[in-house]
Amino acid sequence: MPKFELEIDDKGEIVGKAPAEIDALFKRTETGAYGGGLKKGREDALTEAQKAAEEKIAAERAKWEKENPVERAKQLEEENLKFREAETTLTKRYNEMSRQREENHAKEIADKAEAVAKRDHRLGVQLKAILRAEAQASGARDESLSELEVILGSRVAYDEDLEPFVKGDDGKPVLVHGKPQPIGVFVKAYLEAHPHHRKPAAGTGGGARGGASFSGGTGDVTVASAQARIEGGDRSPGAITALFEASRKARAS
Repeated sequence: MPKFELEIDDKGEIVGKAPAEIDALFKRTETGAYGGGLKKGREDALTEAQKAAEEKIAAERAKWEKENPVERAKQLEEENLKFREAETTLTKRYNEMSRQREENHAKEIADKAEAVAKRDHRLGVQLKAILRAEAQASGARDESLSELEVILGSRVAYDEDLEPFVKGDDGKPVLVHGKPQPIGVFVKAYLEAHPHHRKPAAGTGGGARGGASFSGGTGDVTVASAQARIEGGDRSPGAITALFEASRKARAS
């Protein structure tokens, strides 16, 4: 690689003629600097020209609007009409979306209500079957089963898991020894407290007091004993027949 020694005077200039290689380097540097300055000048010129064009267009537009107010008003009216049409379209679309959303919400509520109604009906049928079976097991009269379904069913509610429980007057579960009262125990206790819903005890001649028999005839049954039988809760056809026969005999004697 060649090396050059240059002599510089007090002004910082090269003394004598610089070698050809150094002179060529200086020329390339000057050319590059000129080119860069030319490029920057061209960009500045384009910016100024664009700015001038925009200003001229704005001036011409203002002049046109001033000289043509009718045309400008017409143009504004057309722009307003387009805006109103767009606004109407958006309003219609919004109303349609709102209507669809309300219909979907109403259908959702109706579907939920129908599902709840079906569930409640199914639970009601199951509860009636349970109460009827427990009542029959506790000796309830067949004639009282439908009535017992209503009476006993009004005292039964459901927990969060849809399990039935006997409720008190406060709506809370009735507890026996700290645990919810079983439905079977509740039904049996109710029938014991309301014996007129129970079948006559076997071996008492259809439930007659004092050992008098009402099956196969009235025997020596008096009106008083027959009346006492019915008042005691026995409303079976046999008890009613016995009272009728005893009353008839009493009138005939």
